[in-house]
Amino acid sequence: NLAKAKIHVPLTVLTPSALRCIHQEPSCIKMTKGLVLDDPKMSVMDAASSGFPPETSLPGDQFNEAFGNFIKLMRQIADPTVVQRFVDHRAFCTDRDDFSENYRAILAFDIEIRRKFFNTSTFLDKPTYLERWKEVKIDTKLDVQTGSSSGTRYQPYPSKKPDSTSAGGGSSSNDGNSKSFRKGKGVPSDQLLCIMCGRLGHRASGCTHTHTSKNVAVISSWQGKLILKSSSAPICISFNIGRCQAPKHSSDILHICSICGDASHGAASKTCI
Repeated sequence: NLAKAKIHVPLTVLTPSALRCIHQEPSCIKMTKGLVLDDPKMSVMDAASSGFPPETSLPGDQFNEAFGNFIKLMRQIADPTVVQRFVDHRAFCTDRDDFSENYRAILAFDIEIRRKFFNTSTFLDKPTYLERWKEVKIDTKLDVQTGSSSGTRYQPYPSKKPDSTSAGGGSSSNDGNSKSFRKGKGVPSDQLLCIMCGRLGHRASGCTHTHTSKNVAVISSWQGKLILKSSSAPICISFNIGRCQAPKHSSDILHICSICGDASHGAASKTCI
């Protein structure tokens, strides 16, 4: 019921082995409330608590089949125009040159596109879509390259305009430039700290968890920028990574922890993790 509730459906829930588990052992599915803003009492599946792996860990050889199941799911709940957009998107992803070599970028791009749809019910226009693919591909390569560098402090991933994005600025083609952060450039990707759920190993833009590491419902979501679920107000990413002590942006950009909502600290402090 995630898709019907307009909540992002991780492909790791749609692999053949995951579907067998759901059908053969329905008791493994954990349900939670409070994730649907229009109906807080509605129970939906919590993929993370149910034991499904993070979507970012989906192996390349399972991508096509899992996406095929995603399209079957969408055909049951969406109009043909939406389904066709996802069919075209799947073809775009699977037709990329050197699929295996570029899979990390392909998966990140796919998660972002599908998450955007479930968060906003919209798709990027074709020019912006293609430009965003180029940006994600470059960001992914930079992420791999900087893994060999050294460092000792928390800092953002490479981005073009971190301050403008944290203030909610920028066009749709720049969606996702602001990332969660990691402890120095030399720390492997499994040490990435998500500023939405507080777990290690992924960015906020790719987070599929519905609850934090302390099993509390997440309060923020990624819609091209970090926003507070309850009000859709933008949350300052720079504040949450400890880089916006004196705000230089408008007052409608919230200086609160993106994990717990407390204004006394940002996510980088790990106070609430």
